[in-house]
Amino acid sequence: MKFAFLTIIALLISLVSIPSDAKGKVWTIEDRQAQLMKDINEGQKGQQLTKKEADRLRSDLADVARKKKKMKGKSDNGKLTDDNKKVLEGDLNSISDAIHKYKLEKRAK
Repeated sequence: MKFAFLTIIALLISLVSIPSDAKGKVWTIEDRQAQLMKDINEGQKGQQLTKKEADRLRSDLADVARKKKKMKGKSDNGKLTDDNKKVLEGDLNSISDAIHKYKLEKRAK
C-alpha cells in the first residue's frame, strides 16, 4: 500500500515537472506524416527495418498523402473536415503501429 502511494506521488511529480510545451504539442497531419517518414528512414538506416518493410511503409504514407489530396479536392474550401482528419489520423496511427511492430520484432530476435 505504501509503495503504491509513493509510486503515485512520484508519477504526479514527474508530470508536473514536464515543460508545458512538451505536454501540449498539437500535431498536424503534415507534422505526423513528416515524423513518420523520418522514423522510417532512421529505422532503415539503423537496420531496425528491412528495405522491404521501409518501402512498404513509405508506400502506405504515399497512399495517405494521395487520400488527403483527394479529400481536400472534394471539399468546397479545399480544407480537411474534422471527419477527414479522423480518417487520416487513423491511417497514420496504423502506420505508426506497423513501424513499432517491425522494430520490436527485430529487437526480440
